[in-house]
Amino acid sequence: MEPSQTNPFPKSDANGNLIRGDVAQAAERVKATTAQAIDRTADAAATALDEAAAKREQLRASQQRLMSDAAECMRSHPLATIGLAFGAGFLISRLLGSSND
Repeated sequence: MEPSQTNPFPKSDANGNLIRGDVAQAAERVKATTAQAIDRTADAAATALDEAAAKREQLRASQQRLMSDAAECMRSHPLATIGLAFGAGFLISRLLGSSND
């Protein structure tokens, strides 16, 4: 069974009586204005999605660049990297360790 499709802005009422012309014109204006508002909202949403996608790509590129720079720095200074890792581990163990000294 198909859903019934009724015109939301009919030219006549349920009894077949014609709707006054000014009411029908007002209904057409409302219909046109609503369609324009929907189009503007859809355009704004599409623009926002495009901007979000561009920003995501910028952030992804920044993340890749930072990871690459960090890896290069660790390769360039292996002893400093080991020292920092040891110091960070020691500090974390002291912070999380028991207070029974």
